[in-house]
Amino acid sequence: MTDVFSCIPTCPMPAVFAQSTLVTLPDQRRLEILRYGDPAHPAVLFHHGYASSGLSIPPNAELLSQLQLQILAPNRPGVGHSDVHAAMSLESFAADVFFALDALRVAGPVTLLGWSAGGLYAQAQTALFPGRVAALHLLNTCLPLGEPETYQALPRRWKTIKFLNDYASWLARPLARRLSQQWTREPDRMIDRFMQLLGPAEQQEAHNPVSRIVLRDAARHGFTHRGQGVYYDGRALCRRPGFPLAAIQAPTTIWHGTDDFIWHPAPIRYLASRLPHATLRMLPGEGHMLFLKYWRQILEQVRAELK
Repeated sequence: MTDVFSCIPTCPMPAVFAQSTLVTLPDQRRLEILRYGDPAHPAVLFHHGYASSGLSIPPNAELLSQLQLQILAPNRPGVGHSDVHAAMSLESFAADVFFALDALRVAGPVTLLGWSAGGLYAQAQTALFPGRVAALHLLNTCLPLGEPETYQALPRRWKTIKFLNDYASWLARPLARRLSQQWTREPDRMIDRFMQLLGPAEQQEAHNPVSRIVLRDAARHGFTHRGQGVYYDGRALCRRPGFPLAAIQAPTTIWHGTDDFIWHPAPIRYLASRLPHATLRMLPGEGHMLFLKYWRQILEQVRAELK
C-alpha cells in the first residue's frame, strides 16, 4: 500500500501556505511534494529549477484561492526531503511524479509548469505521458542538452557545461558538497553572491525583497543531502533523452525574456520551432526569473485553458 504522510520541513518556508507531503515510491524511496492552495481545486504541477526546490513558488495564497487552483511542486531526488536517487533520469522522475499524483488522488490531466531546468522535466512528462497532461508552460526553460540535434543549437557556454558533465563530472561532486555547506551556513551571503553572477534583469528581480527570500530559501532547500541532489540532477539533464520533442503534443506556451542571462533567446526560438503546438511569448527586457513577476498572468492563462 502506498504510504502517504505529512512531514515538517527542516528548512524555513517562505510561505506559510506550503504543505509538505512525503509519498513512498515502489522502490521505497520517498518523494516530497509541496502543496500550495486548496486540495479540492484543480492541480497545476510545478517543476523547479536546477539547484533550487519547490519552495520557489511565489507566496500568493490569495491568487490561488481567487483562481481556484492548487500548485503541487515535487522536489527532485536529493532535494528537500526527497531521497537521493543516483540513477535518476528524466524518464524515471516523470514516472515517480505521476505515481505520487495517483497516491494523492489527483485525478484528470494536469497542467505542467517548468522553470529553467525544470522545463526539461516538464517536457519529458508531457512527451511520455500525453494522456495525463492538459497543457505545458515552459518558464525560461532549459533545452534537451543530450539530444544530438539540439546540441548543434546550444550556445558555446552550454556545450562546455555538457562536456564537463560528460567527461569531468567527478569535479562537480565535491563542489556540490561545498556549496551545500555554504548555503546551509550563510544563505543570505550566498544568494547575494549568486545574483551578482547573473545579468542586470536577474539582479533587478533580486532587489524585490519577496523574490529574494523565495529564491534564497528555495536554493537552500535545494542543497540538502550534502548537495547530492544537485549533482545527480546535472547528470540527468545532460543524458540523451528517451523521447523525441515531436512527442510533445499538448498545447505549449513558452515564456521567455529577451534579457535572459542564462538562456539567450536564439536557442529558445529554435526549441519553439521543434515543438508541434508551441506559442512563444518573448517578453522585452525580462530575465531568467520572469515567472516571479508574471505569476498572475501565467496562472490566469492556466485557469482560462482549464475552462
